[in-house]
Amino acid sequence: MLFSDDDDLSNVITWSPGELIDASDDCGNGLAVVLLNRPILLHKEYFRSIWNSAKVRITVDGGTNRWVDFVKEHPGAEHDLKPPELVTGDFDSCTDESLSYVTRLNCRIIKTPDQNATDFTKSLKALNSTGYAAEIDRVLALCESSGRLDQIMANINTLFLARTILPNASVFLRSSNSLSWLLTAGNHAIKIPARLVNEHIWCALVPIGARATCSTSGLRWNLDNRVMEFGSLVSTSNTYSGQDVQIRTDGAVLWSMGTTPKDM
Repeated sequence: MLFSDDDDLSNVITWSPGELIDASDDCGNGLAVVLLNRPILLHKEYFRSIWNSAKVRITVDGGTNRWVDFVKEHPGAEHDLKPPELVTGDFDSCTDESLSYVTRLNCRIIKTPDQNATDFTKSLKALNSTGYAAEIDRVLALCESSGRLDQIMANINTLFLARTILPNASVFLRSSNSLSWLLTAGNHAIKIPARLVNEHIWCALVPIGARATCSTSGLRWNLDNRVMEFGSLVSTSNTYSGQDVQIRTDGAVLWSMGTTPKDM
């Protein structure tokens, strides 16, 4: 084990991602779900469950089109799926038809025309300005991690920006086959669902923007005080040796974990 009795275990940040991976019954407590402008490739029942159980639901610009299309393409979804509380963005990708649809549902529409920030970043600011930030401790952004590389990198950048926009909430990126979030400098313990261990699903630790020195336990290929940075070592295509993963890092790193055998 990485952490010993000599460590101050009160300073260890503990993560239990299983409820966000499998949409457990109580996962919606304190959760905001943000739908970005990417295809909804998540399993229909997972999307319905995580969306309806959330404390706050937000569609972002073209994500509003995706939500409206999902409702229209799935029989019964119009009555089964709760409407978004907030609809945000500069609306350069959102159609008039979609805006009219959510207007009829009495959704709160907040236009954010500032071109110096992405719509994802501005949606987090909208959570703060509308007072919802006091009701949430986690934000789950639904987006795919393939396609436009610039948008993928922009989403990761928003994870960094979120630390000042919503300092009391953790922000996660959820795609159809992965869950990712930032681990800040310090000690972290991650509880891995048994299914992912048994199926040898991938995981990764990636330094973004700056080097980080990391030590780990619970991975198949552990790091022992290793310096990671682009142009040198990054830890990708790893997997688990058990359900308890511990990570010590002196800088922010992106933790990403597969959720299905797809793309193994």
